[in-house]
Amino acid sequence: MHFKNKVSIFRNLKQSNMKKIIIGSLVGAILLFAWQSLSWTVLGVHNRAFKHTPAQEAILSALSTNLTEEGQYLVPRLPESASHKEVEESMKKNEGKPWAIVTYHKEHKTDMVMPIIIGFLVCFVCVWLCCRVIARIVNRSFFEVFLTTLSFGVVCFLFVWYMGHNWMHTPWDVLKGELIDDVVGWGLTGVWLGWWYGRK
Repeated sequence: MHFKNKVSIFRNLKQSNMKKIIIGSLVGAILLFAWQSLSWTVLGVHNRAFKHTPAQEAILSALSTNLTEEGQYLVPRLPESASHKEVEESMKKNEGKPWAIVTYHKEHKTDMVMPIIIGFLVCFVCVWLCCRVIARIVNRSFFEVFLTTLSFGVVCFLFVWYMGHNWMHTPWDVLKGELIDDVVGWGLTGVWLGWWYGRK
């Protein structure tokens, strides 16, 4: 009988933890996704990330004439078959000259249904992973949970965006918006999870 009680307690704890993780992840994903939506639309956090040029029609015309496949292009860049010597010569030749990273799409699409669904699912998975980490913290104070959650946002920014800046010289106008998104979005999620996991 004593063994059965222990098994029952263990099952109840497991179900309680799963419930906390699922609800915590769902609400956290809503907060994270909602901030992203507001950031890119109403609040205009990313307005300066993309600059306007009056020559956009000429540029698009040149791109559509010269590019046959969708994808991201580094200009100038040698073919993959280029030798090490050719790469070194190209680097010397292009030193101090203009260069660009171009993400090219053949068709502009306004249907946002799938991007919204995928975006929310990504937010859910990210917060779920965060909750899995939080569930293993022994003494879960509000501050400890908040700091753990915020750490996810800081890691996202440093590894995904700042590392990219290190290699590709991403402009600060782009980085600033992403930094705000990661700190505020994960900060809001951290406040929620700090309260949710702090409940008795």
